[in-house]
Amino acid sequence: MADCDLCGVGRPTLCPVKPDVPRFRNAYPTGMWMAICEECTNASHDANKIRAKAKGSKCNLCGRKGEQLYAVEMRVPDFSEPYYKEKVAEICESCLEATENAYNKRQAELASHKGHH
Repeated sequence: MADCDLCGVGRPTLCPVKPDVPRFRNAYPTGMWMAICEECTNASHDANKIRAKAKGSKCNLCGRKGEQLYAVEMRVPDFSEPYYKEKVAEICESCLEATENAYNKRQAELASHKGHH
């Protein structure tokens, strides 16, 4: 089990994402591997289509400040009714592109596995 870097929910399987994290650019010049759950991957794909601007000051994925942020609306599981909470994360353009790449890879992976079952 690992925790999603965007919503914080523990999942057995996560999608790898490689955003550019300014804080660790010296150690990871091509980006730093992070992991987000499939629900957050789908939510970020929807946010990439909509491109709704957010009012936050810092990207929730890479920590970059002073960039235009976009709202990613997601449902985080909860133990009380209605068994989820609506949460909005703010992510920058770079992270939005990285999550879109992860979404496309996951969809290709799912399509290739459908013929095997």
